[in-house]
Amino acid sequence: MANTERIYGNEIFFNFIEVPFTEIEKRGDLVGKIKNQELNGFIMKNVFTDDEVNEMKRFLSDLDENEFMPTPTGKMFPAPFAIITDAEERLESYYSKLKLFDQHKVDNSSIGTLSRKLDQFFRDVAKDYRVSIPVNKVKDKEVAPGTFRMFYPNRGGLHVHCGNLFQAQSMFYYSLIKNDIDMNDQLSYFVVLQQPEAGGELTIYDMLWDKVKRKESPENNDFVIDDSDNPIYVKDVLSFSVRPLPGDILVFAGGPIWHRVEDIKGAIPRITFGGFLNFSKNNEEVYYWS
Repeated sequence: MANTERIYGNEIFFNFIEVPFTEIEKRGDLVGKIKNQELNGFIMKNVFTDDEVNEMKRFLSDLDENEFMPTPTGKMFPAPFAIITDAEERLESYYSKLKLFDQHKVDNSSIGTLSRKLDQFFRDVAKDYRVSIPVNKVKDKEVAPGTFRMFYPNRGGLHVHCGNLFQAQSMFYYSLIKNDIDMNDQLSYFVVLQQPEAGGELTIYDMLWDKVKRKESPENNDFVIDDSDNPIYVKDVLSFSVRPLPGDILVFAGGPIWHRVEDIKGAIPRITFGGFLNFSKNNEEVYYWS
């Protein structure tokens, strides 16, 4: 029998919980609880059915290979916001990929289902807030709600990082957002579409942005650097694992919490759809994007 344990480790030192999708109508406070630090993360189980997950995977397998953006660990569709480093060619490239995604929201039932259910999900778990996708102020168009990401085996996974670090590395992109978003301590989310045979779990470290804000390089996966310029080797840091199953959605405080995706083992890639979310400065809205 397959292992269905989603949160595991010797010590679960952050408050991560599992919630059945059948309880979503009663859990409109989940995102607010993360903001208020009553909760650090949650897995909503079985948001998408097996048929819906399989339809999304078929959509990806039918895409032309040139529609994907290659990455050191696999490939992505549509292109992530990190490619936006100017308001001209890079921005045009970003929106050319997003145009195809938006077209499939209308023409393709699986992407339409993904977009509608994801939007309703955020409205249901953030009931005290209005929910929307940010708008780019140059194009006056919404940015991507999320990105499909395929991680191939034996390519190292996703190196240790936190959302606040990504934000610091992509300041130009954030300068082009029209909405008044408080970007501090942004949240991370992803939908699992396919788990590998082994590996691919999310490792959560007992390590926060308030004391650790640097790495030697983006590729370094062994240590980070604290505010006193001391290296902290991640193998020595207390951690636990989070492994959502296909159809689940994970939302967690990925901005301040350092984490990584472990290397994928076996022949089956890890496939997710995800991005970030955060609150407006007046604390009345929640935005989600990639």
